[in-house]
Amino acid sequence: MRAIAVILTVAALTASPALADKELTSCAQGRLALEAGNSSQAIEHLEACLSSENLTPDEEVGIYAGLGAAFLSEERFEEALSAYNFAFAIVDTQRAEVVEPTLWRNRGIARAEVGQLDGALDDLRRAAGEMPNDVMTQLTLGIVYQDMDRPADAVVAYDHVVRLEPNWMGAWINRSSALLDAGMTSAAVEDARRAVELEPDNGTTLNMLCWTLIQDGRAATALPLCEQAVELEPESGAIVHSHASALEALGRLDEAMPLYRRAWQLAPDDPEIAQDYERTHNP
Repeated sequence: MRAIAVILTVAALTASPALADKELTSCAQGRLALEAGNSSQAIEHLEACLSSENLTPDEEVGIYAGLGAAFLSEERFEEALSAYNFAFAIVDTQRAEVVEPTLWRNRGIARAEVGQLDGALDDLRRAAGEMPNDVMTQLTLGIVYQDMDRPADAVVAYDHVVRLEPNWMGAWINRSSALLDAGMTSAAVEDARRAVELEPDNGTTLNMLCWTLIQDGRAATALPLCEQAVELEPESGAIVHSHASALEALGRLDEAMPLYRRAWQLAPDDPEIAQDYERTHNP
Protein backbone atom coordinates (compact mmCIF):
# COMPACT_ATOMS: atom_id res chain seq x y z
CA MET A 1 0.00 0.00 0.00
CA ARG A 2 1.40 3.37 -1.05
CA ALA A 3 0.18 5.64 1.71
CA ILE A 4 2.42 4.77 4.63
CA ALA A 5 3.57 7.77 6.68
CA VAL A 6 6.94 7.18 8.24
CA ILE A 7 8.62 9.92 10.26
CA LEU A 8 12.23 9.50 11.36
CA THR A 9 13.50 12.29 13.57
CA VAL A 10 17.02 13.04 14.68
CA ALA A 11 15.87 13.03 18.30
CA ALA A 12 14.50 9.52 17.93
CA LEU A 13 17.64 8.17 16.31
CA THR A 14 20.40 9.69 18.37
CA ALA A 15 19.83 7.60 21.48
CA SER A 16 22.88 5.38 21.78
CA PRO A 17 25.41 4.11 24.28
CA ALA A 18 26.96 7.03 26.12
CA LEU A 19 29.81 8.63 24.25
CA ALA A 20 33.17 9.16 25.91
CA ASP A 21 33.15 11.53 28.85
CA LYS A 22 36.79 12.37 28.40
CA GLU A 23 37.57 15.81 27.06
CA LEU A 24 38.70 14.51 23.70
CA THR A 25 38.20 17.34 21.25
CA SER A 26 36.84 15.55 18.20
CA CYS A 27 34.77 13.08 20.24
CA ALA A 28 33.24 15.83 22.37
CA GLN A 29 32.49 17.98 19.32
CA GLY A 30 30.88 15.04 17.59
CA ARG A 31 28.70 14.33 20.61
CA LEU A 32 27.60 17.95 20.85
CA ALA A 33 26.84 18.16 17.12
CA LEU A 34 24.78 14.99 17.33
CA GLU A 35 22.80 16.27 20.30
CA ALA A 36 22.18 19.54 18.42
CA GLY A 37 20.82 17.67 15.39
CA ASN A 38 23.71 18.69 13.14
CA SER A 39 24.29 15.24 11.69
CA SER A 40 26.67 16.21 8.88
CA GLN A 41 28.99 17.95 11.32
CA ALA A 42 28.65 15.07 13.77
CA ILE A 43 29.84 12.65 11.07
CA GLU A 44 32.92 14.74 10.40
CA HIS A 45 33.90 14.96 14.07
CA LEU A 46 33.06 11.36 14.97
CA GLU A 47 35.07 9.99 12.06
CA ALA A 48 37.99 12.15 13.20
CA CYS A 49 37.48 10.84 16.72
CA LEU A 50 37.75 7.23 15.56
CA SER A 51 40.91 7.87 13.59
CA SER A 52 42.76 10.04 16.09
CA GLU A 53 41.75 9.10 19.64
CA ASN A 54 42.70 6.21 21.90
CA LEU A 55 39.33 4.75 22.91
CA THR A 56 38.28 1.90 25.14
CA PRO A 57 36.03 -0.74 23.52
CA ASP A 58 32.95 0.66 25.27
CA GLU A 59 33.79 4.18 24.12
CA GLU A 60 34.37 2.96 20.58
CA VAL A 61 30.96 1.26 20.55
CA GLY A 62 29.42 4.56 21.60
CA ILE A 63 31.20 6.49 18.85
CA TYR A 64 30.12 4.01 16.16
CA ALA A 65 26.56 4.11 17.51
CA GLY A 66 26.54 7.90 17.30
CA LEU A 67 28.02 7.77 13.82
CA GLY A 68 25.32 5.33 12.74
CA ALA A 69 22.62 7.63 14.09
CA ALA A 70 24.11 10.58 12.20
CA PHE A 71 24.22 8.58 8.96
CA LEU A 72 20.59 7.51 9.49
CA SER A 73 19.56 11.13 9.88
CA GLU A 74 21.34 11.92 6.60
CA GLU A 75 19.58 8.94 4.95
CA ARG A 76 22.96 7.38 4.19
CA PHE A 77 21.68 3.95 5.07
CA GLU A 78 24.52 1.73 3.82
CA GLU A 79 27.02 3.77 5.82
CA ALA A 80 24.74 3.71 8.85
CA LEU A 81 24.54 -0.07 8.68
CA SER A 82 28.31 -0.33 8.35
CA ALA A 83 28.77 1.82 11.48
CA TYR A 84 26.35 -0.31 13.48
CA ASN A 85 27.98 -3.50 12.27
CA PHE A 86 31.33 -2.18 13.50
CA ALA A 87 29.76 -1.42 16.87
CA PHE A 88 28.38 -4.95 17.20
CA ALA A 89 31.67 -6.46 16.01
CA ILE A 90 33.44 -4.68 18.86
CA VAL A 91 30.81 -5.96 21.29
CA ASP A 92 31.32 -9.52 20.04
CA THR A 93 35.12 -9.56 19.84
CA GLN A 94 36.20 -7.27 22.69
CA ARG A 95 33.48 -8.00 25.23
CA ALA A 96 32.17 -4.47 25.21
CA GLU A 97 28.60 -3.94 26.41
CA VAL A 98 25.60 -2.79 24.42
CA VAL A 99 24.29 -0.26 26.92
CA GLU A 100 21.18 0.86 25.05
CA PRO A 101 18.65 -1.31 23.18
CA THR A 102 18.30 1.60 20.74
CA LEU A 103 21.41 0.16 19.09
CA TRP A 104 19.35 -2.87 18.03
CA ARG A 105 16.49 -0.65 16.89
CA ASN A 106 18.63 1.67 14.83
CA ARG A 107 20.50 -1.14 13.12
CA GLY A 108 17.12 -2.69 12.38
CA ILE A 109 16.03 0.56 10.73
CA ALA A 110 19.22 0.67 8.65
CA ARG A 111 18.80 -2.98 7.63
CA ALA A 112 15.19 -2.36 6.64
CA GLU A 113 16.20 0.60 4.47
CA VAL A 114 18.76 -1.47 2.54
CA GLY A 115 16.37 -4.39 2.09
CA GLN A 116 17.82 -6.80 4.66
CA LEU A 117 14.38 -7.64 6.00
CA ASP A 118 15.18 -10.83 7.90
CA GLY A 119 18.07 -9.17 9.72
CA ALA A 120 15.98 -6.08 10.38
CA LEU A 121 13.25 -8.22 11.89
CA ASP A 122 15.73 -9.96 14.22
CA ASP A 123 17.11 -6.61 15.45
CA LEU A 124 13.71 -4.99 15.85
CA ARG A 125 12.29 -7.93 17.77
CA ARG A 126 15.27 -7.75 20.11
CA ALA A 127 14.69 -4.02 20.60
CA ALA A 128 10.95 -4.51 21.12
CA GLY A 129 11.63 -7.10 23.81
CA GLU A 130 13.62 -4.52 25.77
CA MET A 131 11.63 -1.42 24.76
CA PRO A 132 8.02 -2.59 24.21
CA ASN A 133 6.71 0.98 24.29
CA ASP A 134 9.18 2.50 21.84
CA VAL A 135 7.14 4.01 18.98
CA MET A 136 9.96 3.95 16.43
CA THR A 137 10.60 0.26 17.03
CA GLN A 138 6.94 -0.71 16.65
CA LEU A 139 6.48 1.54 13.62
CA THR A 140 9.47 0.05 11.82
CA LEU A 141 8.37 -3.47 12.77
CA GLY A 142 5.03 -2.77 11.09
CA ILE A 143 6.72 -1.52 7.94
CA VAL A 144 9.03 -4.54 7.79
CA TYR A 145 6.12 -6.95 8.29
CA GLN A 146 4.23 -5.25 5.44
CA ASP A 147 7.28 -5.50 3.19
CA MET A 148 7.43 -9.21 4.06
CA ASP A 149 3.74 -9.66 3.16
CA ARG A 150 2.78 -10.37 6.76
CA PRO A 151 -0.10 -7.90 7.18
CA ALA A 152 -1.58 -9.52 10.30
CA ASP A 153 1.73 -9.07 12.14
CA ALA A 154 1.93 -5.51 10.80
CA VAL A 155 -1.49 -4.75 12.25
CA VAL A 156 -0.34 -5.97 15.67
CA ALA A 157 2.76 -3.72 15.53
CA TYR A 158 0.68 -0.73 14.44
CA ASP A 159 -1.81 -1.46 17.25
CA HIS A 160 1.05 -0.61 19.60
CA VAL A 161 1.75 2.62 17.71
CA VAL A 162 -1.92 3.65 17.87
CA ARG A 163 -1.99 2.94 21.60
CA LEU A 164 1.20 4.90 22.21
CA GLU A 165 0.48 7.83 19.87
CA PRO A 166 -3.32 8.07 19.43
CA ASN A 167 -3.13 11.74 18.42
CA TRP A 168 -0.63 11.15 15.61
CA MET A 169 -2.35 10.75 12.27
CA GLY A 170 0.47 8.52 10.99
CA ALA A 171 -0.41 5.84 13.53
CA TRP A 172 -3.91 5.51 12.08
CA ILE A 173 -2.75 5.73 8.45
CA ASN A 174 -0.19 2.98 8.89
CA ARG A 175 -2.66 0.66 10.59
CA SER A 176 -5.24 1.47 7.91
CA SER A 177 -2.74 0.44 5.26
CA ALA A 178 -2.00 -2.87 7.00
CA LEU A 179 -5.71 -3.54 7.50
CA LEU A 180 -6.23 -3.06 3.77
CA ASP A 181 -3.44 -5.54 3.05
CA ALA A 182 -5.13 -7.97 5.44
CA GLY A 183 -8.46 -7.64 3.60
CA MET A 184 -10.15 -5.83 6.49
CA THR A 185 -11.43 -2.98 4.35
CA SER A 186 -14.16 -1.62 6.61
CA ALA A 187 -11.73 -1.37 9.53
CA ALA A 188 -9.22 0.33 7.23
CA VAL A 189 -11.82 2.95 6.32
CA GLU A 190 -12.50 3.67 9.98
CA ASP A 191 -8.81 4.14 10.75
CA ALA A 192 -8.42 6.45 7.75
CA ARG A 193 -11.46 8.40 8.92
CA ARG A 194 -9.85 8.82 12.33
CA ALA A 195 -6.70 10.20 10.65
CA VAL A 196 -8.81 12.77 8.79
CA GLU A 197 -10.48 13.80 12.05
CA LEU A 198 -7.03 14.52 13.45
CA GLU A 199 -5.77 16.41 10.37
CA PRO A 200 -8.69 17.33 8.08
CA ASP A 201 -6.61 19.63 5.87
CA ASN A 202 -3.80 17.17 5.22
CA GLY A 203 -3.54 15.72 1.71
CA THR A 204 -2.10 12.44 3.03
CA THR A 205 -4.97 11.77 5.41
CA LEU A 206 -7.61 12.72 2.84
CA ASN A 207 -5.94 10.49 0.28
CA MET A 208 -5.91 7.53 2.65
CA LEU A 209 -9.63 7.88 3.30
CA CYS A 210 -10.25 8.34 -0.41
CA TRP A 211 -8.24 5.21 -1.25
CA THR A 212 -9.81 3.00 1.41
CA LEU A 213 -13.31 4.05 0.33
CA ILE A 214 -12.49 3.13 -3.28
CA GLN A 215 -11.33 -0.31 -2.10
CA ASP A 216 -14.57 -0.60 -0.12
CA GLY A 217 -16.64 0.00 -3.27
CA ARG A 218 -17.65 3.54 -2.32
CA ALA A 219 -16.03 5.55 -5.10
CA ALA A 220 -18.81 8.15 -5.17
CA THR A 221 -18.13 8.97 -1.52
CA ALA A 222 -14.39 8.88 -2.15
CA LEU A 223 -14.30 11.25 -5.14
CA PRO A 224 -14.72 14.61 -3.33
CA LEU A 225 -12.07 13.55 -0.82
CA CYS A 226 -9.73 12.67 -3.67
CA GLU A 227 -10.35 16.06 -5.24
CA GLN A 228 -9.59 17.82 -1.96
CA ALA A 229 -6.36 15.84 -1.57
CA VAL A 230 -5.23 16.76 -5.09
CA GLU A 231 -5.92 20.43 -4.42
CA LEU A 232 -3.68 20.24 -1.37
CA GLU A 233 -0.89 18.13 -2.92
CA PRO A 234 -1.10 18.32 -6.74
CA GLU A 235 2.45 16.99 -7.19
CA SER A 236 1.89 13.72 -5.35
CA GLY A 237 1.74 10.77 -7.74
CA ALA A 238 -0.09 8.61 -5.19
CA ILE A 239 -2.79 11.23 -4.65
CA VAL A 240 -3.30 11.87 -8.35
CA HIS A 241 -3.51 8.10 -8.87
CA SER A 242 -6.23 7.78 -6.23
CA HIS A 243 -8.23 10.51 -7.98
CA ALA A 244 -7.89 8.63 -11.28
CA SER A 245 -8.96 5.37 -9.62
CA ALA A 246 -12.09 6.97 -8.19
CA LEU A 247 -13.06 8.36 -11.59
CA GLU A 248 -12.49 5.02 -13.29
CA ALA A 249 -14.56 3.21 -10.66
CA LEU A 250 -17.42 5.61 -11.47
CA GLY A 251 -17.18 4.79 -15.17
CA ARG A 252 -15.41 8.04 -16.11
CA LEU A 253 -12.35 6.47 -17.72
CA ASP A 254 -11.91 9.30 -20.25
CA GLU A 255 -11.33 11.68 -17.34
CA ALA A 256 -9.19 9.18 -15.47
CA MET A 257 -6.72 8.43 -18.28
CA PRO A 258 -4.82 11.75 -18.27
CA LEU A 259 -4.62 11.50 -14.49
CA TYR A 260 -3.13 8.02 -14.70
CA ARG A 261 -0.54 9.44 -17.07
CA ARG A 262 0.14 12.35 -14.73
CA ALA A 263 0.49 10.02 -11.73
CA TRP A 264 2.99 7.90 -13.65
CA GLN A 265 4.98 10.99 -14.63
CA LEU A 266 5.13 12.04 -10.98
CA ALA A 267 5.94 8.58 -9.58
CA PRO A 268 7.23 6.30 -12.36
CA ASP A 269 8.86 3.86 -9.92
CA ASP A 270 5.64 3.09 -8.03
CA PRO A 271 4.63 -0.39 -9.28
CA GLU A 272 0.89 0.10 -8.78
CA ILE A 273 0.90 3.45 -10.56
CA ALA A 274 3.02 2.06 -13.40
CA GLN A 275 0.71 -0.95 -13.75
CA ASP A 276 -2.41 1.22 -14.04
CA TYR A 277 -0.70 3.51 -16.53
CA GLU A 278 0.26 0.54 -18.72
CA ARG A 279 -3.19 -1.00 -18.37
CA THR A 280 -4.99 2.16 -19.46
CA HIS A 281 -2.58 3.45 -22.08
CA ASN A 282 -1.06 0.30 -23.57
CA PRO A 283 -3.81 -2.31 -23.44
